[in-house]
Amino acid sequence: MTHRFYTLFLYLALCTWATSCSKDKPAPTPEPTAEELILGKWYIHKITKPDGSVHEPANDCEKGSFYKFDDENEITSVNYYLDGDECQRSIGAGDFLLADNGKKLVVTTSDGVATTIDVLTLNESTLELKIEGDTIYLKKND
Repeated sequence: MTHRFYTLFLYLALCTWATSCSKDKPAPTPEPTAEELILGKWYIHKITKPDGSVHEPANDCEKGSFYKFDDENEITSVNYYLDGDECQRSIGAGDFLLADNGKKLVVTTSDGVATTIDVLTLNESTLELKIEGDTIYLKKND
């Protein structure tokens, strides 16, 4: 009888140990939100006009143009352009808000003018915006 009790005890202990040592699955990493994805510098890759024509930065100066979105909902637009042989820049700033589950970008300039922009694509490396018929393709460069 003692032998049976010992065998049963050993069997139950082994079963308890085996089930308690199962591998825990790591918690899945949540998908980044639109608010997280948009943060950083986005460089202009190309602009497609409503007539189908495509405009790309024509030189190294223009290739430096970017939009920067920060975690305080501020946007900075830096546009580089050639003036003769000199690379010049113009800077604009304002606030931004993502709306409609990241499908709309509302930009308010420092003078209070608000513009709503359609967000066509937003992921870790690509941002596509539709502004007054133009589609702007931006690439992230961390």
